[in-house]
Amino acid sequence: MNTRIRQAAIDLMARDHVNDVNRLDAILGNQNSATLSNRVPPNPYVGNPSNLVPGDCAALIGINPRLDLDREGFQEFEIKIPTTCQANYARTKDGAAFNTWFDKLHNFYHSEAYYGRYFTKLGNHIGRSWFSSPQPGEPAHVNARRVLSQHVLKIDAVPYYSVSDEMSPEKVVDAMENDPAMMTHRRLMEALFEECRPRHLQVNGKGTAGKMIKAVFGEIGTFEVIGEGNSSIEAGWGAIGRHRLPILIHGFTNSPYGPQSPEAFRACVTNFQKWIIDQ
Repeated sequence: MNTRIRQAAIDLMARDHVNDVNRLDAILGNQNSATLSNRVPPNPYVGNPSNLVPGDCAALIGINPRLDLDREGFQEFEIKIPTTCQANYARTKDGAAFNTWFDKLHNFYHSEAYYGRYFTKLGNHIGRSWFSSPQPGEPAHVNARRVLSQHVLKIDAVPYYSVSDEMSPEKVVDAMENDPAMMTHRRLMEALFEECRPRHLQVNGKGTAGKMIKAVFGEIGTFEVIGEGNSSIEAGWGAIGRHRLPILIHGFTNSPYGPQSPEAFRACVTNFQKWIIDQ
């Protein structure tokens, strides 16, 4: 894989996530706690950046990964594999100690770690709009996994797990400029975006997610609200590192206020594409 991305990811993986999470939990929340869990190491990204064609892929970003200790496979894939790699690295100081963790990340969409409740609808929406639709008789998750694996860079603004999304966008911006863990994560994001060069950034959720991404990466004054109902969007410009790209923010796809149906999402894309042409 790209050596710059690998090293930037290792810089995050190798950190003492317990101390990082304890510190960030106290400073990122709207209230006294951001409900971050120090039991789980950070999730740098999912999918294999080497599968993506620079300039012909899309980026999908969320607030942060959801803590779900009871979900099947969660403790194996999100806790046991990463913490074992961290322990091996602490003993050997050899970057190869993280290979099992990288394998988990890179094979995510085609493994038991795949979280279909969040990804399948999104993957098929993205596929129908820009890449490929499910074939007749093909299970919905098969096309979604293929589209996400081959065409989508998936990351989170905050790489640590929590049970809520009650984080302050302004505090996240400040942490990315001043906190050592979040500065490390930002360098990884910059490496991913500068090397993969996605043609647009898609944000799944107008509330906390949309506000956070606009605050962290958006260009003030460029965002417009377009459309109505569950197909309405916000569109604007942003930059991650040296890569500038248009941003599409739509309602959460698993909410009645978001584009659940293919037709509703297609309307979002039509509005977004027209906005880009008019720039």
